[in-house]
Amino acid sequence: MNNLLASKGLKVTRSRLNVLRVLSASSFPMTAEAVYEKLKQEGFNLSTVYRTLNTFVESGIAKKEVNVDKENVFSLDSEEDAHVLVCVKCHKKTPLKGCPYHEANEAIEEETGFAILDHSTEIYGVCPDCQKEK
Repeated sequence: MNNLLASKGLKVTRSRLNVLRVLSASSFPMTAEAVYEKLKQEGFNLSTVYRTLNTFVESGIAKKEVNVDKENVFSLDSEEDAHVLVCVKCHKKTPLKGCPYHEANEAIEEETGFAILDHSTEIYGVCPDCQKEK
C-alpha cells in the first residue's frame, strides 16, 4: 500500500493507509460514511475520510460513482473491472464476474465515434428473492 501511494506522488500517512486498507478489504463500493464507520474507533473523523477519498480520486487510486440511492460511493480503481448487481428493493449486493460492458462499449464506439473512458460498476435490478414476494 505504501508503494501505491508513493507511485501516485502521495505522502504516506496514517489516514491514507487506513482508508486504503478499508477500501481494499471491501468487495463493493463504499460511501464515505461507511468507510468512516470502520475507522471511527481509531480516532478518525468524517472530514478526514472525505479529504482522503477525494485525494484518492484526484490521484487515480479510487473511483467515485453515484449509487441507486444517489450517494457518492468509492472503490479502488484497478485494471480489472469489478461489477456489482444491486437489488433496488432489499439492497442486497451480488458480485458479478467479468465485465458485461466491453463488447457493448466497443460497438458504441464503432457506431458513434465516441471514446468511452469508463462505466459504472453497479447494475440495478430486483433480486430473485424480492421477485418471489410479488
